[in-house]
Amino acid sequence: MAGEKTVRLSRRYEAHGRTFDSLTFRAPVMADFEAIGEIAETQPAPGGGSMVISHDDRIWKYRDRLMKSGADLPSSTDIDQLDLGDAIAVKEAITDFFIQARGKPSRSAPSELPPTS
Repeated sequence: MAGEKTVRLSRRYEAHGRTFDSLTFRAPVMADFEAIGEIAETQPAPGGGSMVISHDDRIWKYRDRLMKSGADLPSSTDIDQLDLGDAIAVKEAITDFFIQARGKPSRSAPSELPPTS
């Protein structure tokens, strides 16, 4: 999984004396996952099958926790006025960390041994 993701925003924003046109997020680690939890879950759907329930509130907690900030960088309070398209791009970047992590092969699965002769 990539160590960080940078979201290029559709325009330059200004808030609290800071101007910015991108946001950078570090990859979540176990402490983040333990503190916030899953961003989505699968539930049985009426009539059979299943449906995915997204926990947007948790995605926003990850956003605030993972966003790189500093004297010249925006803080989580600076991004309240992002356009909807930019807000969706941020949500997709956070979600992508989880998609990428789940795409890795399981490290706990037993590995196949080559046949012995």
